[in-house]
Amino acid sequence: MEIYLIRHTEPEIEKGICYGQTDVPLKDTFKSEAEIVLQNFPDKIEVVYSSPLSRCLQLAEYVSSQLALPLVVDNRLKELNFGQWEMKKWVEIDSDSLQRWMDDYVNVQCIGGESYQELTTRVSSFLDDLRLQKMEQVAIVTHQGVMKAIHAKQQQLSLRKAMEIQFHYGSIAPYFF
Repeated sequence: MEIYLIRHTEPEIEKGICYGQTDVPLKDTFKSEAEIVLQNFPDKIEVVYSSPLSRCLQLAEYVSSQLALPLVVDNRLKELNFGQWEMKKWVEIDSDSLQRWMDDYVNVQCIGGESYQELTTRVSSFLDDLRLQKMEQVAIVTHQGVMKAIHAKQQQLSLRKAMEIQFHYGSIAPYFF
């Protein structure tokens, strides 16, 4: 199965804000960014999957409507839940709590949120269910954290190593499972 991971377009949020699962809007450049995604979209996609957060769903709806593709929304494709840190500036987060998390974000939960391992477990559950669908090509509109988790699984990398990879807004990354 070929999976094309697509990161949402650029959100309208100040740099340095922790926003994870908060539903933030997209910049007013969405249409032009979405057109670039559409121009680079793979030819034989059978279905578009999306995170339910509007920054992904807006792009997924646009692409699926333009190409007459079915759209399936799945909560397991959400970004990392940063709990009490959501919508705080990183510099405003308690430094001791932040340092504990930074030292081992793979296993340590954000206060009231989740660890990167927990995100990976839910994403792996999605991939396991997806494999049962027996499709050849699918697109997944999601978030950088989810993309890194899938990259780690596909490339057999540690989650910490996968965090070094950067997926730009609107990028499309192919994987074969």
